[in-house]
Amino acid sequence: MALDLSKTALQLDKMADGLKDSNEAVIGRVTAASELLAKFEVDKFTERRNASLNLFQWSSPDFPIKPSESIPSPEKPINYVAIGVDGSHIDVNRHIPVSCFLINTGIATLKYGLDPIAEIESFPKLFSGNSDTILTDPANPHRYVPIQGTVLGAIRAVHEIEALVSKIQTEEISDSQLPIVGLMDGTLVMLDLLRAGVQDFVIRSVLEERFVKALDDIRRYSEDRQVIVASYISFPGSTEVMDGIRLLACPFNTSDCRNYCRNEGVEKRPCDAPTLGLKDRNLFEESLDEGFRTPIFGSSSQLVKTYYGDNEVNFFYMKVGEEIARVEIPLWVAEDTRKVDLVHSVVLDQCELGSGYPACLIEAHEQAVISTADRTYFINLVEDALEARNIRFFTSGKDRSKKLRWL
Repeated sequence: MALDLSKTALQLDKMADGLKDSNEAVIGRVTAASELLAKFEVDKFTERRNASLNLFQWSSPDFPIKPSESIPSPEKPINYVAIGVDGSHIDVNRHIPVSCFLINTGIATLKYGLDPIAEIESFPKLFSGNSDTILTDPANPHRYVPIQGTVLGAIRAVHEIEALVSKIQTEEISDSQLPIVGLMDGTLVMLDLLRAGVQDFVIRSVLEERFVKALDDIRRYSEDRQVIVASYISFPGSTEVMDGIRLLACPFNTSDCRNYCRNEGVEKRPCDAPTLGLKDRNLFEESLDEGFRTPIFGSSSQLVKTYYGDNEVNFFYMKVGEEIARVEIPLWVAEDTRKVDLVHSVVLDQCELGSGYPACLIEAHEQAVISTADRTYFINLVEDALEARNIRFFTSGKDRSKKLRWL
């Protein structure tokens, strides 16, 4: 047996004891953070945020005027269309003789009202050859990046939102005058492109020319009718609001704060006391009632501020069942009260229909997911396709060793 769980069990007991002790400290920090948020002053916050620019490794999001406000859900619509999209992929396998990957996009269209319809689809697409599996700099054909790993994750997100645009354009959807809410699983911020070493032409090709363009397409549809895109994040690990509360917790004026942190070092910052180890969700678990949401915050991501334009990502938190979820929306949605109300009410309705998670995303995920058996079958299909054309299929010694037992 490779993993000795009897040895691990003792370590788990110690971990649980530590968590029990830390929970009391967490409650105290949440209370302190909530009090700071309740005393929020726009002018003071803005001054401190401006003074702290380029000082820390973190940055604060844009705060609403009343960040501690709790907003109830509007009346749920009876007639609407919810479109959920999700994706999965099989990455490039360096142990086989062909460079290829597969993206499977699932989409679920759920129409509610007098003429209800449920349409569930999946769209698998294979990519192979240099034209499909690398990104080349248009200004320099000798600069290229293979599409795999984090870059492939970003490409998959592009296919998801492009599938959403295509579905909105279909005749049965475009002819309907019902409000449409398109939901994506996960964030609208392409975090994979924030990683060190991602080259500028990759960001232009993936983000500007495709992902942001798709957001622009949806925004244009929204000018004539209620068409909205949003993303849903279950059990979010974000700390953006907590980063803003750090500024509220600073006991100094702006100049003294800057000098103190430079001289004393980050490990002694007094502003960390009410926020250390907390997620945004910890702050809102007690303050939000079922179905209520926070006001809208603006993203602190420099990537968003640089590339997204009118699609700059905003977000709010809402209480769904026993958890706090994060909902992200573009700026053009955030600026329209009717659109925000529609997102709030539809997301809540979808979560109730899906027992705590949006029903349209549940169905989309079921279509998108690639199981372990599917991945093995895919490799077998690759092998069959090559050997049918007298192309020898081989794997690395490491891959073969995993399939054989020596002892």
